[in-house]
Amino acid sequence: MSATTLGPVLIFAIVLSPVYLMLAGWLFGRPRELRLPLIGLGFLVGFTALAWGGMAVFGLLVDLMFVS
Repeated sequence: MSATTLGPVLIFAIVLSPVYLMLAGWLFGRPRELRLPLIGLGFLVGFTALAWGGMAVFGLLVDLMFVS
């Protein structure tokens, strides 16, 4: 079956569009200073990595405590 589900389209196209617009404004806006947008982008990537890492550790702890 090759039907496209609606969930990923909604999340990546509609829900995340403000984030895409914010990043585009940071990188292509005027005045053209690249240092500050890259710092903001670094914060976004860092917080995302911390959140994913924390969820992975929490998942492993739940797996060890309840499943094993």
